[in-house]
Amino acid sequence: MAKKIKKRLSLFYLIIAIIILTAAFLLINKNNLFNKNYKTKIDISEQDLDIVYGSDSTDLTIFLFSNYTCSFCRKFFKTVYPELKKEYIDNGKVKLVVKPLAFSSNKSVINSLKIAVCINKFGNFETLNKLLLTEPNVIYTKEFSNVVDEFTEKDIFIAECMYGGESETYIYKNIIEFKNLKCSGTPTFIINNNIYKGYIKYDKFKKIIEKELLSLLH
Repeated sequence: MAKKIKKRLSLFYLIIAIIILTAAFLLINKNNLFNKNYKTKIDISEQDLDIVYGSDSTDLTIFLFSNYTCSFCRKFFKTVYPELKKEYIDNGKVKLVVKPLAFSSNKSVINSLKIAVCINKFGNFETLNKLLLTEPNVIYTKEFSNVVDEFTEKDIFIAECMYGGESETYIYKNIIEFKNLKCSGTPTFIINNNIYKGYIKYDKFKKIIEKELLSLLH
């Protein structure tokens, strides 16, 4: 009887050990997938309404799928972008191409992205960009609707971009491209056809950039 109990206990502990090891393996792999890069089968290219920071003559282009309602996207522009701009963009080493993305069909969300890309193309984008980064919920207010009306009434080019179908087509194209890449969250970075998912601290982001710049030399 004692041997049977001992054998059962040994089997029980073995099962528990297997469960623990399996859980640990899954957790480790989950953590490794975050910010992990992998090759994309889809070529990403710069479009006319993309929000671009940097020169066309740069060595490396970073594509960023982003949206103003994403807290980690705003964190990127607050904590990482200033250093990225200072060390790489201003020095002509890197160009950042932002592709605004909407996960909602909400009219206010879509309109905020449409007016952002249109003003970026034809007007003073920085003021609006700072507002949307610091106060993303402003897009649901009457005051923001008035701002949109003011821009479109004063500038025929912004109005045509906003209401002529160009900006809406562009926003939905970004959504389709994002889904085709099998991505699920923002921010998502595409560098040298490698996908980097999630918020990345600057020190790690710098290592990625240096690695990708080095790869261009080979």
